[in-house]
Amino acid sequence: MKKNNIFKIIILILVAVLLFSFVSSLLNKKKDETIEPVIDNTTPVDEKNPFEELTSALSSSYSSSWKLSSNVGVLDLNVLDGVREKRTEILGGGKDVYTIMVYMCAADLESEYGMAVNDLVEMANAVASEKVNVIVYTGGTSKWNTSVLSSDHNQIIKISGNGNISYLVDNAGNGTILDPDTLTSFIEYCANNFEANRYGLILWDHGGGSISGYGYDEKYPNVSPMTLADIDRALTNAEVEFDFVGFDACLMATTETALMLSEHADYLIASEESEPGIGWYYTDWLTKLANNTSMTTLELGKNIADDFVNHCKRDTPGQSATLSVVDLAEVQDVIPDKLSAFASTTTQLIDNDYRTIASARSGSREFASDAYIDMVDLVDMASKIDTNEAFDLTRSLMSAIKYNNTTSDMSNAYGLSIYFPYRTTAYVNSALNVYEQIEMSKDYSNCVRTFASYTGAGQVSSGGYSNPYGSFDSYDYTDVYSNQSDAELIYNMLEQLMSGYYSDDSGYDDYYSYYFDTWFDRSKANSISKYIANNHFDADLNWKDNKITLTDKQWAMVDTLRLNVFIDDGEGYIDLGKDAVFTIDPEGSLLMPEDKYWLGASVDNENYQVIPYYHLYQTVYDDRIVYTGRIPALLNGYYVNLITEIDDNGSRVIGATRDYREGVKLVAKNITEIKEGDEIQFVCDYYDYDGNLNNTFTLGDKLVVKDDIYIADIDISEYNLLSSYEFVDIYQKAYYSSAVR
Repeated sequence: MKKNNIFKIIILILVAVLLFSFVSSLLNKKKDETIEPVIDNTTPVDEKNPFEELTSALSSSYSSSWKLSSNVGVLDLNVLDGVREKRTEILGGGKDVYTIMVYMCAADLESEYGMAVNDLVEMANAVASEKVNVIVYTGGTSKWNTSVLSSDHNQIIKISGNGNISYLVDNAGNGTILDPDTLTSFIEYCANNFEANRYGLILWDHGGGSISGYGYDEKYPNVSPMTLADIDRALTNAEVEFDFVGFDACLMATTETALMLSEHADYLIASEESEPGIGWYYTDWLTKLANNTSMTTLELGKNIADDFVNHCKRDTPGQSATLSVVDLAEVQDVIPDKLSAFASTTTQLIDNDYRTIASARSGSREFASDAYIDMVDLVDMASKIDTNEAFDLTRSLMSAIKYNNTTSDMSNAYGLSIYFPYRTTAYVNSALNVYEQIEMSKDYSNCVRTFASYTGAGQVSSGGYSNPYGSFDSYDYTDVYSNQSDAELIYNMLEQLMSGYYSDDSGYDDYYSYYFDTWFDRSKANSISKYIANNHFDADLNWKDNKITLTDKQWAMVDTLRLNVFIDDGEGYIDLGKDAVFTIDPEGSLLMPEDKYWLGASVDNENYQVIPYYHLYQTVYDDRIVYTGRIPALLNGYYVNLITEIDDNGSRVIGATRDYREGVKLVAKNITEIKEGDEIQFVCDYYDYDGNLNNTFTLGDKLVVKDDIYIADIDISEYNLLSSYEFVDIYQKAYYSSAVR
C-alpha cells in the first residue's frame, strides 16, 4: 500500500508539472502576441462600413449632444473682475422707473399674418404700472389688421397695460422706418417724454445677421435693411445708454452686434437662429417687471428668454428657437483681444492647411442654413479648432453669455454667432465694409479675407459645371479637372480675375469679375495657387458597373453629397431638388440610385403630386434622426420656403419662411402655421433642351389648404427620370456625376 501511495504521489507531481508548463506556455504566448502581434491577412473584414462616419458628415449632420457642456437654462451671475461698470444704475427697492422702447417695423408679418398686432395685444395684456412705460413706434406695413393703427403714416403709441393703448403721436410721418435718423428721433422722443433711470430698446421685425442687419419695410421694399453701422449711428446720435437692447428678429445674436452695442448698452438679448413668427411673448415678463422694476437685468433677460422659448415650444412645435442674454461689459473689455488672437492663429492655420479650418467651419452649428448667409456659432466653431487662442476665446465667450435658452433641437447653439464665409463668398465685400465701419478687429477681417481667398480661388480654378445640365451626358473627367493640377495656370487665372477679367465659360459668372478683386488677398495668390494644385477634387464621376469609386483622398475633398432628380417632360428638365440619399459601400464606392420615390404633397391625404424638395441638415438624437428640408413655393402669391421635418413618425410642414429673392439676404421669421384657405403653388428650376434656366417654373396644380398640408414619399416611376449626384468640395464648388436615365 505504501509503495502504491508513493507511486500515486509521483504521478500527481508529474501531472502538476506538465499542467504548469502548459499553462505557462499559453500565458507567454499571449504575452508575446500582445507585444508583437501576428497579422493574419485571412481575418474577415469587420461588417461595419468604414465609411459610416463619412456618410454622416456628407449629410450635414448635427448631433443632439453638445460639443462643450450645454449652457441652456444656466444663469451665470458671476461678475468678471476688471471689466467696466454697468451703464445703468439700478436703485433697488422698487424705486426704479423703466421705459421700454419698441421699434416695430411690422412689414409683411403684420399685413399677411397679423403678428405685430398679436404682440401689441400681448403687451397690453400685461399688468399696468406707473413705473413702466411701453412706447411703440409703428410703421413699415401696407396693412394693419386693426382699425386702431394706420398704414398711411407712422405712429407712436403708449401701451399702459390692462388693455390700455393710447396715441402719443398720431402722425409721425410716412417715411421709411429703416432710416437711422427715424430711430434716433424715436429714442430721443422717449427719453425726453418718459424719463427713466432704466431704458430698454427692442427692434421688432425680420433680421439678417451681421451683414444684412435689421428690418424690411414693406412700404419701401427697395430700401436696404439697417446695417449694424446704421444702428450704431442711430444710437450714437441719440445719446441714450440702455439697460438692454433686444432684437425680436432673426439671427441678431452675433458677436459683431454685441461688439457694436457694447458702446451703448449693458446687455444684448437676441436670437442666433431664425425666430418663429410668433416672436417674443410679452405679457408675462412685462407683468413681472411691473411688479418689480428693480429686478436685475439678468433676471429680466432670463424671463424674456424663457417666455419666448416656452411660448414657441407650446405654439410652434417643431420650429427651432434660441434666445441669449449677453453681458456687453465683458464683451467690450475682453472679447476684442481674444478674438484678434484667435483670428491671427486661425489665419496661420488656413495658410498651412485650409482644409482643417474648412472642416471645422463645415461641422459647426450654422443658422438659417437655407439662406446661405454663413452665420455660425462662434463657440462651437472655435471649440473645433485646436489652439490655445481658440480655447481662451471660447472660455471668454461662455463667460459673457450669461443666459441661453433653446429648443431641444438646437444643440451647440451657445448664444453668439459670427459671420464666417463658406457656403458663399457673395457677402465678403459687404462684411469687410461693415467691419470697417463698426471698427471690428482687423485681425478677424484678415482671417475672413484669407479664408474667402482660398474658397473663392478654389471655386474659380475648378472645372465642372455651374449647374447640373452639363452632366446629363457622359464627359471626359480629365478635361473637367485639367486646370486644377497646374499651380502656374491657377495663378494666371487669379491674376486675370483680379484685373476684372472673367471667362465666358459657363463655369464662371459675373460675380467673380465684380467682387473678386475687392477682397482677394493678392499677396497670397502664389501660395494659394500651389495649395489648390495639391489639394483639389479630381474624381471620375462617370458610372462604371453601377458605381462611382473614390479614394480616401478624394472623399476627403468632398464636403456634401446630394442626389439631384429631374423629370424630362418632353421639352426640358424639371429640377425636383436635392436630397441626402446615397449609399457608399465598404470599398468607398457610391452606388447608383435605384429607388424611384420623391416627396409629394396633398391637401386631402389622398391625391398627391410630386413637389421640389431640398435637404438642409439632419439632427441625430439617441432614439431617432430628424431630417430638415425646404420646399420652394408661392404661398398666397409670395415666394416662400416651406420648412419640413421627416422622421420615423412621418413628414410634416412646420412653417414657412419668406424668400425675398433680393440681392441682400434678409431672413424672415418663420410663419407660425399654414392655415385653411392658403393657396400653395410649388416652384422649381427648369432647364430647356438648350440649357436655359427658368427658376420661377411652377410645378403641378395650385393647392388650397383645407385642414392641413400633407407630405409623403410617393412613387414617381411613371415619369421619365434623370438622376445626378452633386458633389460639393471643400471650396464649395459643385460637381455633378453623369446622369442616370
